Amino acid sequence: METIKIYLVVITTIFNCAWAFRFPRNVGVVVVHPPSKFDIRRAAGMTTGLRDIIALSSTMVDSPPPSSIIAEDDLESSASDRPFDWFKSWHPIVPVEFLDIERPHAFKLLGMDIVVWNDGPVGVDVDSHSDADVNNDNDSNNRTESLFRPRKLRARGARKSTNGNWRAFVDACPHRGVPLSEGRVEDDGSLLCSYHGWRFDGTGEALAVPQASDVEFEKIKLNPKSRCGNFPVRVVDGVLWVWPDVGENSGLEAALSPVPINNYEGESISDERLWFGPWNFRELPYGHDYFIENVVDPAHVPVSHHNIVGSRYSEQTLNMETIQPLTKSGFGIGVTSPLLPDVSSTTTFTAPSQVLIKSPFGKMGARQYLELYSSPSRPGFTNHVGRMVVVKDESNIMPNLLRQFTLPMPVWVNHVLASLFLNQDALFLHGQERAFTFTGKYRTTVPSNDSYAQNVLPTSSDRGVMLFRVWLSKFAHGHIPFRGDTTMPPTSKEAVFDVWNAHTRHCKYCLDALARIRTARKLTFLASALVATIRPRVLGTLGSTMTALGLSGLGLVLSKLIGMFYRFEFSHAENH
Repeated sequence: METIKIYLVVITTIFNCAWAFRFPRNVGVVVVHPPSKFDIRRAAGMTTGLRDIIALSSTMVDSPPPSSIIAEDDLESSASDRPFDWFKSWHPIVPVEFLDIERPHAFKLLGMDIVVWNDGPVGVDVDSHSDADVNNDNDSNNRTESLFRPRKLRARGARKSTNGNWRAFVDACPHRGVPLSEGRVEDDGSLLCSYHGWRFDGTGEALAVPQASDVEFEKIKLNPKSRCGNFPVRVVDGVLWVWPDVGENSGLEAALSPVPINNYEGESISDERLWFGPWNFRELPYGHDYFIENVVDPAHVPVSHHNIVGSRYSEQTLNMETIQPLTKSGFGIGVTSPLLPDVSSTTTFTAPSQVLIKSPFGKMGARQYLELYSSPSRPGFTNHVGRMVVVKDESNIMPNLLRQFTLPMPVWVNHVLASLFLNQDALFLHGQERAFTFTGKYRTTVPSNDSYAQNVLPTSSDRGVMLFRVWLSKFAHGHIPFRGDTTMPPTSKEAVFDVWNAHTRHCKYCLDALARIRTARKLTFLASALVATIRPRVLGTLGSTMTALGLSGLGLVLSKLIGMFYRFEFSHAENH
């Protein structure tokens, strides 16, 4: 029975991690209604000629011209010539449920070091999540000030409040510039710099400078340089979003800008019909632009993800058409197969971070969404967050083909086995980006109009890739403006297969599971030794030997499992 349970967990997790694009049997026709976010007025003042598209298309001798892939109808005019601003946009970082609220966490965004932390004090529940209520209330400050003390003095069972606010600061102390992510979150909800003990509240204002007198401290607080850089943040559907600007008007600008979410094409869906899969996240070893290319390209799925989603030896002809004209806000494409020409899977890109893939199941409104988000972390890497959402049919029944996605499993199992799916194409994208950079064909960090000038993109299945590259060139200056060091790291399989730094060290579920599995391994090896040396008289020589070997084998299996929290290697040559 346990073997069957483990088998079900593994199979279900693999499907949970797998790409949602496929064409099920007995599915009906879906009418696609353009999301309102793309309903932008057509206006004069900016025209788009094919020369703009050809500049981004491949130069090829014996393949169709680029206009056969992307035409004028794929583009929508806009009255605004203002380019897309990467620093005036929301970017997803991590699902907050995976973070330990007792400590600060270091992340990268657009080359900037940021520290993410929660300002909830121990034992104090805050009704409101607004800055004014949490940080400017004098009574609250008085209550929490007494909580600044050694953690060993914390009352037994006391925990940090889950009603605190998540914060994102520039990861540098205003005093001497050391990383605040190497500091501490104290019981009073303050962030402490572990170098000289400066403490800051959730707004970035200094709460204490141990070396200063009261008079000196008041002067320090009046100096705007003593404040931490405080990025606007939002938590939407459990995911932390950061607005990477600390300017004077950043809070207002962020408040007026929506976070891209799945609005189910404006349809009102009851909670009973929705099933939400667990969030997954990690820092992937290739750039944000290459990630977007990958997820708007369904043609790679049966080949790259052979034996998990489809087969590299199956029929793979696809027809792709533009269903949402390209604007600064994004674009949408519809995908059909000659085998099922009346069924369309849709892929929608909402700039700069969301790709939403919808696949219909049956004629009663059941469908599957893959919600994929990413943000540029640093050159050659991207922060990825994703999950699967299933909408049951109008009778509130889960289609049989989707039941496999909804079997319960531990979150950490999902995270560990996600590497199997993600690493299948990670090597391609990691190597592609670095090859383009080092040969001078294209660099993400430098304005450019052509990433595929020396390549061949002859079929409609390349439409999503071409549309994204046109968007990047036309609306975002053809590059991602990282700050700080823009050097592309070298090609490294170790970076591709590194699970610890990409995910585990940030995830409390995986860290807790890792600790438990390590303890179980120790007990298993100890039990094996005891059985072999002490119990022969009870079990007999053969019985004790077999039991000891079985326990040792279990210990080795646990060792393999422990290794998956640190590294996961994959080879297509061995995936037959």
